[in-house]
Amino acid sequence: MQSLLELKGVKYTGSGVLSSSLSMDKAKSKVMFNHFGVSTPKWIEATKHCPISELDKQIKDTIKYPCIVKPNDQGSTIGLTKCNSSNELEESMKLATQFANNILLEEFIEGRELSVGIVQGVPLPILEIIPKHEIYDYECKYTDGMSEYIVPAKIEKSLEIELQRQALIAFNSLSCEHYSRIDFRVDKDGIPYCFEINTLPGMTSHSLVPKMAAANGIQFNELVDIIIKLAL
Repeated sequence: MQSLLELKGVKYTGSGVLSSSLSMDKAKSKVMFNHFGVSTPKWIEATKHCPISELDKQIKDTIKYPCIVKPNDQGSTIGLTKCNSSNELEESMKLATQFANNILLEEFIEGRELSVGIVQGVPLPILEIIPKHEIYDYECKYTDGMSEYIVPAKIEKSLEIELQRQALIAFNSLSCEHYSRIDFRVDKDGIPYCFEINTLPGMTSHSLVPKMAAANGIQFNELVDIIIKLAL
């Protein structure tokens, strides 16, 4: 979409072609995160043609069970499952490959869901997500009452600083522009792991970035004006 808009000479909000395509490719994003020193869960890549027995061995040798199985280029946790053992791997792969040919299998990080919004290169107050399910899945994202949101998150100042630092590095590592949202899990030892960056996060009055902005005294209409002006 960004390339079509650029060909037509139409201004648009958010990141450019390269940043947007990199952010949609979860594996490539993680390579960039690693390169720039942003902590991210260990992962392996697979396709729908990978023999399950070989994939099972790879998992046991590297990321271990339980692990997360998800399409490499989808959003909203579509096609994502937590795979607890070898017995569940085939079904997890069947679901993920309904939505993509390339699959990302990722180390499962047990911990708190935290998200950092960035607008104009400045981190917003951190938001914690407390889903009803173990994972912040599609139902928890889009069904009223299935998740609780706390902003600012009740975390130590040192963790807040570290999350915002890593979020900015992730933002800059993909050359993002205007605004983005970076998602983390923090384990029991307080170590943050970056999962992905969303270069076009939801922008309804109920979405996460507007909630973060509101906690910083920026109302929804003002936030929209800021983002539009950044694109002009």
